[in-house]
Amino acid sequence: MTRITRKSTALAIALLLLLSVMAACSKNEKESGGSPSASTPASPSASEATKPSESSEPGESAKAPPEEVTLEFYMPSGTADVNDLQAVLDRFYADTKDTLNTKLKFNFTTFDNIGQQVSLKIAGGEQVDSAFVAQWTAPNINQMIAKNQLANLDSYFNNDQYPGLKKAFTPEYLKNNSFIDANGESHIYGIPFTHGFDGGGVIYYRQDLAEKHGISEIKSVEDLTKYYDAIVTNEKGMVPLSWNGSQDLISDVLWTMVTPLTTKHNFETYVAGTNSSIAIKPDGSLYVAKTVNPWSDPEFMALLPDELKSVDPLAGFKMAREWYKKGYLEKDILAQKDPDGQFMSGKAASVVRTLDIYPSQKQQLETAIPGAKLGYFIINPGYLTGTPKAVGSDFKAWNFAAIPSNSKNIERTMQFFDWLFSDLNNHDLFEFGIEGKHWTAEGDSKYSIPAGVDAAANYNFPGFTLTWNPTMVRYDGNTPDDVVTTLNNLGDTNFFFKKLSAGFNFVTDNVKNETAKLNDVKSLLRTIGDGVTDDIEGTLAKVQKEFDKAGYEKVRQELEKQFSEFLKTNPYEGQ
Repeated sequence: MTRITRKSTALAIALLLLLSVMAACSKNEKESGGSPSASTPASPSASEATKPSESSEPGESAKAPPEEVTLEFYMPSGTADVNDLQAVLDRFYADTKDTLNTKLKFNFTTFDNIGQQVSLKIAGGEQVDSAFVAQWTAPNINQMIAKNQLANLDSYFNNDQYPGLKKAFTPEYLKNNSFIDANGESHIYGIPFTHGFDGGGVIYYRQDLAEKHGISEIKSVEDLTKYYDAIVTNEKGMVPLSWNGSQDLISDVLWTMVTPLTTKHNFETYVAGTNSSIAIKPDGSLYVAKTVNPWSDPEFMALLPDELKSVDPLAGFKMAREWYKKGYLEKDILAQKDPDGQFMSGKAASVVRTLDIYPSQKQQLETAIPGAKLGYFIINPGYLTGTPKAVGSDFKAWNFAAIPSNSKNIERTMQFFDWLFSDLNNHDLFEFGIEGKHWTAEGDSKYSIPAGVDAAANYNFPGFTLTWNPTMVRYDGNTPDDVVTTLNNLGDTNFFFKKLSAGFNFVTDNVKNETAKLNDVKSLLRTIGDGVTDDIEGTLAKVQKEFDKAGYEKVRQELEKQFSEFLKTNPYEGQ
């Protein structure tokens, strides 16, 4: 997603309770605090453990359930408590008393506190059996792995004794959601949670205002600009497009809208954590762009697919400036911190978000503004046209349930997760609540809220912390079919091509100071990235100079070294 992918929307998704999933593991039993290593056979799943023995005599009873255990789960939530959670737990206990015999205690805290809370409890030896961790928590999952705080979970996956986990998590999905440990080995250290491998960047707009001014559905950039022209002319005081001036650049969004699709994908802009772009040479070796704006590097451009070689390298910046001067963006864009609030209050005619939150956006808008209707324009042409292999993904999730290496209940916790993903009914119980009371199924892919149920007081478990999985997704019954189609594409690994960096993790140990400085310098692009100034070339030259002073060449060389080593076992596949 330009950078409106799962990565660039991680904060926005977190704020709206929408984020995604991963898993990994430590090297051996000593490192994992007693968890099975990759080579150690796991114990039977709960469902297997409670089956009658094949050699049992007729009339002999099945094995007794295991001793009751209470598992402590820690996770973030936008609310202190989940509505009607006890009723769901009681149903779970009734269904599994003779098999799992497990009690669950969910401990909720804030998004900014979850990482620190979990880390302190683990360090203090307190009971933690499942902990929400991610690349964006503080400390993050990589830092906790480096401290040997998380257990190796390799043996629980791709294992017939855990059929639920095997069905829900494919080897490729797990490979791309594994992490490098202190020994340089890749393992599963967390169960990855996501509905899709991208949020699907969209511009949500007021369909009622579009119809008011003679515009039907917006299906192209031309339609969009007509809508904005109508807002500027007829809706005085309303901002056509609200944008968070402290996050990603609007120029990246606009670039994505107008960039031609290609069938060859031998390049990648802005590899995570490096502020660098890469391309694969004809001989399969690596080239790292020398400029902060990769499109301004002639050597980089020469390696790109033919469709991109004639593209104006400043196109995104120029389009941002044009939109700013036309009044499509608010004058004080750099100070805007709450674009969604501005849109929901009726002060803005559109906002950039992700398609995976369509149901909540629709409900919120129509509740806040009587008579309002939500429209959506899909930003990426590959998603808009439904073109397979036009969009890249690293197939990473951004939400994980990890198990501390000092947990005494690793096996019992994994048996619960195996049960959770072994059957859609089990999964739906925790994601949606009790069927008939909290929700009603509409086939296997949609659901609705029963008549008379107050949505604000209904069961509202944060699924991204426990249940999200691409193989088990239901959509609100009011979700349009074309949105469902796109959302299904977002969760289909076959729809994407694999990004060059899938499975690659940049280790910053040798360039910590330089990386920190580059992140600060990158913010200088904001004025041209959000269209505030005409001096595009001058600003780029200034930023490039500051980049070089901050040590970009050292980072570039480190990336070239690490990624070239990565290519030895993960060569470019011609995608």
